[in-house]
Amino acid sequence: MKKSAILRAALFVAAAIFATATTYSHAQVVPGSLDPTFGSGGTSQVFVPSSSGLFPGGTAVQSDGKVLAIVRASGNAYPDVLIRLNTDGFIDPTFGSGGFVYLDWRNSNNARGFPGPIAIETVAGEERIVVAGSTPGGSTTYRVDRFLSNGSPDPSFGTAGTVRLTSGYADMMVIQPDGKILTLGDVGTLNYMVRLNVNGTLDPAFGSGGIATLSQYTIQPRSIALQANGRIIAAGYSQNNRGVIQVAVTRLNTNGSLDGGGKDDSTKGDSFGKGGTTTIDALPGGNAFDVKIDSAGRIVLGGTANNDFMVARLASGGQLDTSFGSGGTKTVDLTGLVDIARKVHIQASGKIVLTGLANYNGSTGTVQSTGLVRFNSNGSLDTSFGQAGKVVTDFSTGFEYVSESIVQIDPICGCERIIAVGVVETGGLYSALAARYIL
Repeated sequence: MKKSAILRAALFVAAAIFATATTYSHAQVVPGSLDPTFGSGGTSQVFVPSSSGLFPGGTAVQSDGKVLAIVRASGNAYPDVLIRLNTDGFIDPTFGSGGFVYLDWRNSNNARGFPGPIAIETVAGEERIVVAGSTPGGSTTYRVDRFLSNGSPDPSFGTAGTVRLTSGYADMMVIQPDGKILTLGDVGTLNYMVRLNVNGTLDPAFGSGGIATLSQYTIQPRSIALQANGRIIAAGYSQNNRGVIQVAVTRLNTNGSLDGGGKDDSTKGDSFGKGGTTTIDALPGGNAFDVKIDSAGRIVLGGTANNDFMVARLASGGQLDTSFGSGGTKTVDLTGLVDIARKVHIQASGKIVLTGLANYNGSTGTVQSTGLVRFNSNGSLDTSFGQAGKVVTDFSTGFEYVSESIVQIDPICGCERIIAVGVVETGGLYSALAARYIL
């Protein structure tokens, strides 16, 4: 039997193993608890073959509530996989090959590619699935693939569904309201922002021929978001002249220029922060891993500071919102050890949820638990959620890395749920994990 056939068989077996559901009333569960109507007791695990482990890639949710997740396989023997789950947490057999699309981005020398973020784009009234990242070539190259909703390559995008460029990575991605695809990534000390038209061609109205090089900016971005006026928020960290790492946010204009009021600023009258960037002195050692824009246009950051979960809120112009938390920021200790929020979500009610890694050991790269924290819209802890606003869950006695999450509308109740996504190891076997929590 060929290796690809063995891989398909293993994945089909995994889907069968985890296809047992239990029926519960939604009234039986409380905010912060696992949702027993999802998967098996609130979790869904799918075995994915790898040489020596797995690592989570991006996650997205379609308008019908189906969940997409990338799982990257270590080593060079197996391809990475894009998985789709139905709203109940079980494999969607109508997607790709039995629920799986194989992202074999390896080159002829068997060097690995790195598919990362996922986004949903509507083209001609139909949802398409966009996957961005990098693939090895003579030098590492930028790559974006687009798939039809059934998981097959979209022939209307790039070349047979793929766009490749010779510069940059695509570590972060957002789809503009007009369907243009905006990505941000880095090569060494350079940051590249690329904008593609709907058909995958470079947008000449952005940067220089579709590419903006951000080497002159001090921020090291980790996430991007769009304001209502189309300006681009990039959040991450920066290092000041004393060597101190700080949470930092930069704004770019719609053409990719820095919104700092300088000679190259296309909107000099309303620059962002100080010289286009806001740094938060109150959060030394901090990093904003995710950024969202709330319904009032405020910028909400999620990440880590002082080894704790961190949330911060800025006004649309880059000033700290002092009505939020303590002077615009709030940190929460989950385990007494290193806790790192990787995603931030804003509920329709205005409440804010952080998800990420709890009890993280940076020297070994191991994670013991998965953490969630919910805040009221003013930055205070929401004591109705979990234990006084906090939830810590252990999904495995072995390796656990649940760094992604998305908000899903549960079609049964029409209410919001949050799904934490990552990978776990049990008895030497690695699986993709999705866990749904009540909000």
